[in-house]
Amino acid sequence: MDGTLVNTYPGIYNSYQYAFQKMNLSFPGEKFVGKAIGAPLLSVFRETCGLTEEQAAEAVKFYREYYAYKGKSEADVYDGISESLKALKDNHILLGVATLKRENFAIEILDNLKLKDYFDIVCGIDENDQLTKADLINKCIRQLGVSASETILVGDSEYDADGAAQASVDFLAVLYGFGFKDPDVVRTLDKTAHTA
Repeated sequence: MDGTLVNTYPGIYNSYQYAFQKMNLSFPGEKFVGKAIGAPLLSVFRETCGLTEEQAAEAVKFYREYYAYKGKSEADVYDGISESLKALKDNHILLGVATLKRENFAIEILDNLKLKDYFDIVCGIDENDQLTKADLINKCIRQLGVSASETILVGDSEYDADGAAQASVDFLAVLYGFGFKDPDVVRTLDKTAHTA
């Protein structure tokens, strides 16, 4: 979703900034946010920022506090997405969203941006932040009643590529999002990587 369907960067940036402020930590800024987008929040705060499990959970709480209040509305649909989704639906393609964003936020954002009706399923992170990208992909596959061999994950980051590999599905990388910018880097992901 983030960086593929929707440009959610402003809301994500502001949510991280708010969380750091509430934790009385120095905010590392744009470079940090650029690398953190697409990664599970708990692991960002724990592994990238060096917080304890308890501190990381508190930072996630603050992040989501801002996101729930304002961040979720700081998003725009990428050019051409609505038309692409309509064309896919017109061709009877099943569409799902597998996102590490909280599911209720994802559904609300898609609804507000008039994209929700294109999707047959939206699978987001659980309340305990326990699901991985691969878990979410597999959840979509199960609920849509399709096989991994019939599935393609479209995404913009190494986290998406890793999730697709772990779920044994093909991966289509986009270059307009937050993550991949160099087509040569994308081509080295694995033999099933494609670019759009």
